[in-house]
Amino acid sequence: MLRGDDLAAGVERDALELSDELRLYLVDVARQHGARAVTVWRRAPGEGPGYDIVASSREGPLPLASSWGNDSERALVAWSAAEQLVGFERSDGEPTLAMCPVKFSSGESAGAIVLEADGAFLSARDALRDWMPRHASQVGRLVSLHGYRNEAAKQSRYMRAILAIAKDLQRMHEPAVLEHALCVYACQVTGADYAALVRWDAAARTGSITACTDQAPGVLRQGTVTADSMVGAACAESTPGFWEDATFLLDRGAVLRDGDGGLAAASFAVLPIARDATTIGALVIGAVSAGSIRALEIRHGKLLTEMAVNALEGAWELAESSRQSRTDGLTGLWNRRHFDEQLKRVVDETDRFGNSCALVICDIDFFKKVNDTYGHDAGDAVLVRVAAVLHDGVRTVDVCARLGGEELALILPQTSLEGAVELAERLRQRIEALSVPHGGVTVRVTVSMGVATYRAGETGKGQLFKRADERLYAAKHGGRNRVEHETG
Repeated sequence: MLRGDDLAAGVERDALELSDELRLYLVDVARQHGARAVTVWRRAPGEGPGYDIVASSREGPLPLASSWGNDSERALVAWSAAEQLVGFERSDGEPTLAMCPVKFSSGESAGAIVLEADGAFLSARDALRDWMPRHASQVGRLVSLHGYRNEAAKQSRYMRAILAIAKDLQRMHEPAVLEHALCVYACQVTGADYAALVRWDAAARTGSITACTDQAPGVLRQGTVTADSMVGAACAESTPGFWEDATFLLDRGAVLRDGDGGLAAASFAVLPIARDATTIGALVIGAVSAGSIRALEIRHGKLLTEMAVNALEGAWELAESSRQSRTDGLTGLWNRRHFDEQLKRVVDETDRFGNSCALVICDIDFFKKVNDTYGHDAGDAVLVRVAAVLHDGVRTVDVCARLGGEELALILPQTSLEGAVELAERLRQRIEALSVPHGGVTVRVTVSMGVATYRAGETGKGQLFKRADERLYAAKHGGRNRVEHETG
């Protein structure tokens, strides 16, 4: 919607329109001076010295500059454009080739208008010398007007699209959907090849990557963002950054954090998302080709961040509120409500996708004795440390929850009985080796664990919790500090 057709197709379409618009004027010039053909030359894109023929008084495909005339004639055209002088073919008698530099709105000599005659022009050399700058000036104006019109049309498309995006953003309330959409929109409005979204904690002066487009390089796909990095500094200072030439990022490192290995990008920008002077996030965009991102598109990107702040704040606050209602306040693990919902989800997905899932229920041994001996503060400290061991020891797809009191649980999607038992035993050993300092003493605890699995399609899918709880009961009555599981 924003970038229209493929960029190359758009450039080709603009070139054809320019050629058609100039042809009518060039036909009049040819008729006035008796020229066989009139062509307009323009410096070719890039840093090379070459020129392209962008319009001709003749109908049909435009001639290639490289095959037009001979070497000396092409050199004469290039000389006229570069030196900004009217030139004629060097031969005795009346000229059969005349040229004049064309200046565009920037004032720089960017090309030339060239007249060719079969024998001699209707206009004498002196008349041509007077008329050529006038024709060149008119061509420059026509080309510039064509560019202005195209840019205005492009901006109109951008504004219509931006308004459509604003409406879209207000309808998105699911954080993951909104975050990914913002990354996609960032690419569309700026011409970037990839984008990532940072969620920033202004108080803690740190952030994290929450979403990115599929084309984003590895360093932008996940992880923390520190205030001493390039992106973090832009967030901390609420100051956007734009580098048209960002090749230095590959050697610089610390784009997001120390040791991130840098980033391969031809151009790069960081656009903070701020409410007043407080940054809540940032859009990070990059391109692999030079010139893909321009200052004009960066302004569109900033407009996108201004439109996104309300929707993003609302979605994140709603998600945080939902998370808090599903999180245990002491340990930071999921609570029983969330656990029950996720257990049903994982069992249902096991039926849908096959294989098996596992449930591990964990109980801290003699926890009442810890409270009675050292106090409830010590018991809380033990719970927090044991919860951290469990949380840090599982995958991101696993669910780690506190069921109540000293009882915790792990839901393990797509996990066999052997894998679940191996994990439970590893965690049991880590907890056994754990030392919890509190009030000048060291508290040590052990845990008992029960493991059960559900295989896709088997009966009794609602009995998984009961079976794991029975295994936990067996572990506690079998001597504690052990893992009990069902037989395969």
